[in-house]
Amino acid sequence: MRRQWADLLQQYVESGGTLIIENVPGWYTDLTGEPLNEWEKVTGDAAPGTVKFAELSGIRFRHSPRGAVTKIHMVDEHPLTEGMEEPGQWFDIPWPGGPTSYAYLAYPVTVGSAQVLIEAEQEACPYDGVAYVRRGTINGVYPLLTVNQIGRGMVIRHYADVSLTTALGPERFDRFCANLVKFVRTRYNSSRTD
Repeated sequence: MRRQWADLLQQYVESGGTLIIENVPGWYTDLTGEPLNEWEKVTGDAAPGTVKFAELSGIRFRHSPRGAVTKIHMVDEHPLTEGMEEPGQWFDIPWPGGPTSYAYLAYPVTVGSAQVLIEAEQEACPYDGVAYVRRGTINGVYPLLTVNQIGRGMVIRHYADVSLTTALGPERFDRFCANLVKFVRTRYNSSRTD
């Protein structure tokens, strides 16, 4: 992604657009769209792309220590979580066992101006050189899905590193996708009549 696109995305959201952010490349590519060259310093959480997307999302991004999602709960009622569980009750995310928890990884972000819709309990799950192995200790509870109002627009972001389907569970993921389409369509239609 070119550097000027970050400002264009900001303008898009401020003017009423809906921006949906998944796993953004800023941590690895530093807004150029290309991997860092050998001689460039890996800037990690301080990379301009990472910082800009975090700003838009209303969070503070941290890459590590990622953890495996073990439980989730709805924090707030919102059209994006409609038809899921009631806020407050925790739900286990089934894990079939096995040598790795890679698909369950999520980032340990902290919230700023964003509204947290879903939180996840994350279990320590460091990489041992072969696989991401659960350690049985909880890293903490972190946002898994947030929305952030900017101007007339909205930024929707999730923090599953690998698979939101796995982190939410397939049924909740399907419900979220249906809600997302409806939410964006409703926002678009209402903006056309304003």
